[in-house]
Amino acid sequence: MALDPQLMSQLALAFAGALMGALFGGFARWTQGSRERRLRLTLELYNEFHSPLFNHVRIVAHEALAHAPMPAAYAAAEGERREAIASIVHFWEKVAQLQQIGALDERLLRRFFGQYARWWSELLCERQDALADPEWGATLSDINLLFARLKRTKREGSRR
Repeated sequence: MALDPQLMSQLALAFAGALMGALFGGFARWTQGSRERRLRLTLELYNEFHSPLFNHVRIVAHEALAHAPMPAAYAAAEGERREAIASIVHFWEKVAQLQQIGALDERLLRRFFGQYARWWSELLCERQDALADPEWGATLSDINLLFARLKRTKREGSRR
């Protein structure tokens, strides 16, 4: 018993339509989930940056870096100041690496961190000897590239 060719054609089209719908629906869901993960991770970084503990770290690191540029400031610092500088560098390195792999929301990243990039780039990356340092150079270069990206657009009403 053979099926009618017209019926076979309609069944094939129905199957192809269902398959295409499933594929497009899955793709839409996957891209939406990816966008939500980028937003969530960007917000988590923002919350970390503004946490009371990290605020204290930023103040201590700024005080240490105000006396000498990187990497001389790190070499001269001891105790809490040394740890604060390392924590600041680690934070910006983490942001730079996550941004490079596309794990962050670029627009939100600029909006949240653009003003701070201008501030911290002067303290960490503005000197050529810092970028050429054998121990810190690669990390500070990655951070410098991040800062350059973040500083492209000036946020209206920024404080720093």
